[in-house]
Amino acid sequence: MVKQDTTQRFIFSDADIRGELVHLNQSYQTVIQQADYPENLRRLLGEAMCAVVLLTATLKFSGKLSLQLQGDGIVKLLLVQCTHQQEIRGLLQWQDNNEQLSFRELVQNASLAITIEPEKGTRYQGIVPLDGENLNQCLESYFLQSEQLPTRIWLTADAEGAAGMLIQKLPAKELKESRENKWEHITILAATTTPSELLTLSNETLLYRLFHSEEVRLFDTQPVIFKCTCSRERCEETIISLGTAEIEAIIREQGHIAITCEFCSTSYYFEIDRLQDLSREAAQKEKEDRSNPETR
Repeated sequence: MVKQDTTQRFIFSDADIRGELVHLNQSYQTVIQQADYPENLRRLLGEAMCAVVLLTATLKFSGKLSLQLQGDGIVKLLLVQCTHQQEIRGLLQWQDNNEQLSFRELVQNASLAITIEPEKGTRYQGIVPLDGENLNQCLESYFLQSEQLPTRIWLTADAEGAAGMLIQKLPAKELKESRENKWEHITILAATTTPSELLTLSNETLLYRLFHSEEVRLFDTQPVIFKCTCSRERCEETIISLGTAEIEAIIREQGHIAITCEFCSTSYYFEIDRLQDLSREAAQKEKEDRSNPETR
């Protein structure tokens, strides 16, 4: 039975190779129900969600990893974020889509970036060349060029769920030809998997079908959940950042404001009394900024 909304690590006992499997169901459904996504965009969003979970699982850090694709073509914005606790959210904005368009056609004139934001330490961003026929090929090239870690990724999604698998060659403990040959052998076996098998087979069954002649150790599953980081406090910070003049204009013209989160559709409503409070806070912030030379 497929374990829904989980990620699970596996390693090959006699090779410097690790792997990760992910299945998303409820978290995926929560995301795609936020908009009426055409089939090809829904699939792209599901694959991106799986990719972010897989990438996060390869890192030892506390923080957030984001995959962001932005452009002026069909896909205007694709943003998926996952924390080290496997809390995920995502969205996709588009225009003029045809459901028959391929990945390359969808992402024309776009750029793709992976951003790692640790809770402590320096923010890192890497640019992913969009020169592959699909998202997983682009990410494989990124790992090979930026991380010098040969990596293979398989991603798939349908109307019900999304799934993915990653295998990665680790720095060899010993330089042995047999270990190099092992990587080639494992990737050939892994490439025989099908989208249907990724989506429907349990991890145990899939790994046995692919690698029954290998020594594979499967670790415990880790849960993946949808969790949005929006809040009333964050909305208030956004309103304050508009500045006194803009807030006062909203008060005069509308008397209130409603902010709806694009990730989870939660709406936050601010009446005139609270807007006036936020206008005063914005004025105080502007005064402090003027008196601080570093902010000029």
